[in-house]
Amino acid sequence: MLFEQIPVGGMGNFAYLFADREGGEACLVDPAHQAEKLLARVKELKLNVTRVLLTHHHFDHLNAAMTLKARTGAKLLAHAETARLAAGSVSVDDHLSDGDSFILGGETVHVLHTPGHAPGSLCFVVGGQWLITGDTLFVGNCGRTDLPGGDPRQLFASLQRLKQLPDSLVICSGHDYGLAKTRTLGEEKKLSAVLKAATFAEFDAIP
Repeated sequence: MLFEQIPVGGMGNFAYLFADREGGEACLVDPAHQAEKLLARVKELKLNVTRVLLTHHHFDHLNAAMTLKARTGAKLLAHAETARLAAGSVSVDDHLSDGDSFILGGETVHVLHTPGHAPGSLCFVVGGQWLITGDTLFVGNCGRTDLPGGDPRQLFASLQRLKQLPDSLVICSGHDYGLAKTRTLGEEKKLSAVLKAATFAEFDAIP
């Protein structure tokens, strides 16, 4: 399976492109800032983008989504809360819910609803190898909860749920915040305070 982490914009954002093979069916996650850069990579790999997925509604994760949708003919998919909160910026074709899955080539993509940073936050387990976390979980940290719709208790519960996933999954977050571009979930559980916290009180006390 082809899987790429693509830096976009000036806020350390990552977009993700994955496909069953070069020249095959593909998905884009969180296209923002640099539509032409993403489209050039799609063209270079001769991919057929059929789905654009959004992890949440914040502008720095979706401000190129409508361009990618128009230029590729892909369907734009997001949680219902993301569709509601981003209604003035994007037109979502279909909603994704917790427990949904779809097949891309021979690989399965699983959908997890992980609110806390944003009401409609989603994570995606791709091909049993990668965990796209948006702003729910970063390498060494987690998303903020002081923006509208943020909820620290929900975020703690979402992180506790992610901890139950296989240690071998590679965390692919929404931003490059400097510690590393990726790390396995197993490594993160040993090294990150936000995942080592066993209770909400411990989590809430992290600076």
